[in-house]
Amino acid sequence: MRRWRIEVLRPVLYVALLALAIGIASPAAAQEFRGRISGTVTDNSGGVLPGVTVTATSPAMIQPQAVVTGADGVYRLIALPAGLYTVTFELSGFNSLKREGIRVVINQTLTLNAELQVASLQETVTVSGESPVVDTSTTTVGTNFTKELLTEIPNARDIWAAMAQAPGFQVTGYDVGGSHTGTQTGYVTYGVSQQNTTRIDGVNTSEGTSANAGYFDFGSFEEFQLGGAGNDAAQDVPGASLNITVKSGGDRFSGNWYSDWENHSTISDNVPDYLKTPFQKSSDGFFTRTAVQRGNQIDRQYDINPNVGGPLWRGKAWFFTSWRLNDQYKYVLGFDELARSKLSNKYTLKGTFQLSKNNQLIAFLNKREKLQALREFGPTVPLSAAYYQSSRNYPWKFEWTSVLSSRMFLDVLAGNWYNFFPLRPQTEVGVWPIDKFVPGRINLNDNTYFAGGANDSYQDQKRFKPQTLTTLSFFQDGWHGAHDFKFGFEARRDRRILGNDEPFNIFYRDRDGVPSELEIYNGPVAPTNDVNVRSAFVQDNWKFNEKLTLNLGFRVDHYTDGWPEQQFAPAGVPALANATDPRIVSFFAAKTISAQIVARSTTAGPRAGFAYDLAGNGKSVVKGYYGRFYFNSADLIADNQNPVGFARLRYQFRDANGNKLLDSPAELGNFITTAGGGGFVTVDPNLKRPYGDEVSAHYEQEIREGLSGRFSYVYKNLRNEWAEVDLGRVNAQTIPVNVVDRGPDGILGNADDATRTLYDIPAGTPSQRTFTNPTSPQYNSDYNTVEWAVNRRLKGGWMVLTSFEYSWLKEFVGATSSTSSTGAAGNTKTYSWNRNLRQADRETTTIWNYKLIGRYMLPLEVGISGSYKLQSGRRWGRAVSLSVPNLGAQTVRVEPVTSHRAPNVSIVDLRFDKSIKIPGNNGGRLTAMVDVFNLLNSDVPITFRTLTGNVAAGQPYGNFGEVTAILDPRIVRFGIRYDF
Repeated sequence: MRRWRIEVLRPVLYVALLALAIGIASPAAAQEFRGRISGTVTDNSGGVLPGVTVTATSPAMIQPQAVVTGADGVYRLIALPAGLYTVTFELSGFNSLKREGIRVVINQTLTLNAELQVASLQETVTVSGESPVVDTSTTTVGTNFTKELLTEIPNARDIWAAMAQAPGFQVTGYDVGGSHTGTQTGYVTYGVSQQNTTRIDGVNTSEGTSANAGYFDFGSFEEFQLGGAGNDAAQDVPGASLNITVKSGGDRFSGNWYSDWENHSTISDNVPDYLKTPFQKSSDGFFTRTAVQRGNQIDRQYDINPNVGGPLWRGKAWFFTSWRLNDQYKYVLGFDELARSKLSNKYTLKGTFQLSKNNQLIAFLNKREKLQALREFGPTVPLSAAYYQSSRNYPWKFEWTSVLSSRMFLDVLAGNWYNFFPLRPQTEVGVWPIDKFVPGRINLNDNTYFAGGANDSYQDQKRFKPQTLTTLSFFQDGWHGAHDFKFGFEARRDRRILGNDEPFNIFYRDRDGVPSELEIYNGPVAPTNDVNVRSAFVQDNWKFNEKLTLNLGFRVDHYTDGWPEQQFAPAGVPALANATDPRIVSFFAAKTISAQIVARSTTAGPRAGFAYDLAGNGKSVVKGYYGRFYFNSADLIADNQNPVGFARLRYQFRDANGNKLLDSPAELGNFITTAGGGGFVTVDPNLKRPYGDEVSAHYEQEIREGLSGRFSYVYKNLRNEWAEVDLGRVNAQTIPVNVVDRGPDGILGNADDATRTLYDIPAGTPSQRTFTNPTSPQYNSDYNTVEWAVNRRLKGGWMVLTSFEYSWLKEFVGATSSTSSTGAAGNTKTYSWNRNLRQADRETTTIWNYKLIGRYMLPLEVGISGSYKLQSGRRWGRAVSLSVPNLGAQTVRVEPVTSHRAPNVSIVDLRFDKSIKIPGNNGGRLTAMVDVFNLLNSDVPITFRTLTGNVAAGQPYGNFGEVTAILDPRIVRFGIRYDF
C-alpha cells in the first residue's frame, strides 16, 4: 500500500507544481462539487466598470470570497459550495448593489450581471430573490436536488427514488414508500444503461463499471446532482455522473432530526381478485398458480436520521456529523417469511478547517452497513437458496483547497473507498439447518431453484479504491474573449478480491425433475485483480463574446489491467477423487500464478460544445454538444483471464442409479462447456476499449422569474463493445436440430406447439473462449431521445418540476426477464456469440416516462407536495428453454422483442405537513408529515414469467405469464422533522 501511495502521489505532485508554474488547470465539471457565479458589471449607460469589488458571502463558506472586475468589467466567483448567497458590488463613486438569495448549485455557472448607479448619496441598493435559473455558459444537462427537492417532496430518501423523479432518467424498478430499501435499482440515462460514475464529496465510489453500492446517509446531503448529457472532459464514461455533496456545518450550531414510521396497519391491500384464485387469468394473461392473499408489501419500517453541525472555532473550523438507521421487514409474494433490509450509517463525519485566509483543509469519513437477510428470496429462489448479506463500506478523503489569486484556485484531494460485499449461505447464520442443506439444483424449464438446496454462486467480495485528484482553475482575459481554462490529473487503483465458493462444489441442472446436466466448481477461490488508471483532462470554457460561449475539452485515460502473484487450491468433489480425465485433474490442481499485465490502453476523447445566449440577457440559450467517452474496465478485463477465478465444468449427467446425485466419474456424460473465468477465458491481445459518442441540442428559456423550460434532443451510441466470444465454436454451429416448443401453455401436442430449429456443434469441438470486441456492426447500440422539462424553483411558497421523455433504443436484446420483486419485466440489452441465443440482430424498442413533482405552501405553515410518475413498461418476447446434444440447455427467445410490452406503471404520492416555530432565540422548527405513497393503490404486475415452462401434473397450463411481483400497495407513512 505504501509503495502504491508513493507511485500515485508522485505524479500528483508533479501536476500540481506544473499547474502552479503555468497557471492553467482546473476542477472538472463532472467531478465538480461546487458552483460558480460570473458576470459583467456596467454603469447606467452600459459602459463596463473595471475595479468593482464583488464579494460573495454565505452560511456555506467560512470566509467570504472577493474578486475585482477586470478591464472588461467581468468577474468570476469560483469554487462556491452549494447554498444561498449574497453578492455585493462596490465601487467608489457608485451606489453599492447587494443581490440576496442567489442559489448556487454544484456543477453549474450562474450569470449574474450588475448595473451600478452613480451615487448622489452613498447608499446600498438591495435586490432580493432574483436568482438566475438558466446556465448560459456550460453544456451539462442534469438535475440538481437542492434542499427543497431532497426534503420537501415525498420520496423513499435514497438516490434511486430521487432519480425516479429526475428528467433524463428512467429506473428499472418501482419503489413505493421505501419498498426497495436495501436494493440498488438500475437506471437508464437517455437510453444508456451502463458505464456510470458516482462521487460522494469528490470521492469516486463507483462499484465496478456502473453501480454505486449506495444506501447513503440521505440526511447528510447538502445537494445531489445528476448529469445525464453534455458532460465535459472531466467525465470519463458515457453513462451518467452522480455527484453528492455533504453538509459542512457552519458558524452557528444547526442540525436536524428526521424520523418516520409505517407498519401493517398503515399499509393497504392491493391484491387483485384474479390472483386470489389459482389459474384464473386476467385480460392480459396474468395469473398465479397458488392463491395469493397478500402482496409483496412492507410489514413495518422506520427511518431515524439525526445530524448536527457547527463551529469548533468560529471563522476557523467547522464540524458536521450524522447518523442513520433505516430498518425494514417486507413480505414476498406468496410467502409468510419476512425479508429484512437494515441500512445503518454508523457515522458521517466532516471537518472544514480554514488554515489561512486562502487555504482550507477538508476531511470526510463515512461508514455504512447493510443487512439483507434474505436477499433474492422469492417465487424462483426458495429460503435455502437465498443469500445472507451483511456488507459495509467506507469512503473517506482529505482535501486541500487554496485560492492562489482572484484568477486561480487549487484543489488537491486524496481519498479511498473500501467496500466489503458478502453473499453467504443461510446455513452460516442458522436460518437453514446445515444437516438439511444439499447441493443446489435448478429447473431449466423455469429457472426455479430447488427448495433445500444451495444457490449457484456465493461470494465474499472486497474492493479497495485509493485515489487522488489534483485540479486548479485559471482565468485569462483578452485572448479574443475570456477563457476559463481547465486542466486536471486523476490517479486511482481499483482492486477487487473476489472470494467465491460453492457448497459441495457441485450444482445440478434438471429438466422437470429429471437430471439433465451438472456443473463442477473449483472453489474456494479468492482472485485479486488490479486496474490502475491515470487520467488527464483539459477544458476551456471560452466566452467568445457577450452571447457565445464555447466549451472545448480533451481527455486522456491510461488503463493497466492485471493481477499480482497469487495461489489457490480447489477443494474438489469427493465423488471425483479417482477421476483420471486430464481436464478434471487439472481443474482441481493447486496452482501458483505469477503476476501479469493482461491489457494496457490509452484513449483520447474530445468534447466540444457551445452555448449561445439569444438575447444576451441570460434568459434564453441554445446549446449544442459533441463528446466521446471511453469505457471504464474496473476489474472486468483482468477478472476474465485470471486463472485464480471462479470456474465451472458443465457436463451431461448420466444418473445411473437414479438417486439424482453424482456418485463417480462414470456418471459424467459428454462435456458441454466451461463457464466462469479460472483461466478458461483469454483476453484478446488486440482488445480495443469501447466508447460512446453523444450529439445533443438544447433550448432553454426563462419563462418568468424563477421558472424555466427546456427542450432537448440527445443522441448517444456505443461502439466497439467487448464481450466473451467462443472463437472455437462461433463458426461451428452448423448442425440443425429440430426441437419442439410446447407454446405458451406448456402442453405438448396441441395447436400452439411449434418446431424450432436450433444449431448444434460437432461433438468434441474445442472451446476457445475469448474476451474481445465482436466485429459485427450489429453489436452497435444507438439511442435517440426527445425531452421537454419545466422547472420552477421554490419561491413565493411554490415549486414545480415536470418532464416528458421518449427514447428509441436500437441494440441487441436478450431472452430473459427479471422475476425479482424489486425488478421490472422486460428484455434488456445483452449479447451472445451463440447463434441460438441470438435469434435476431439489433432490434428497436421504446421507453417513455412522464414526471411531475411540486409543492405549495398554504397559510398557517401548512404544506402540500406531491409526485406523479408514469413510466412505460419494457418490451419483451416469449422465451423457452430447449436443449441440443452438444451445447446443452439453451434459453431461446422465440418472439420479437416488440411482441409485448409490460404494463405501464403509474404512481401518485402526496405529502401533507404542518410546521410550528418553537419559541426562543434558537428554538427551531418542528414539522409533522403524513406521506401517502401509491395513493390510487395501483395493483399492476411488475414482474412475471416470460419463459415458458412445461405444464405440471394436475395443472391446466404452464407458468408462462405467472405473476411474481405486483406494485407495492398504498402506504401511509408518518414522519417528524425538527430543524434548529
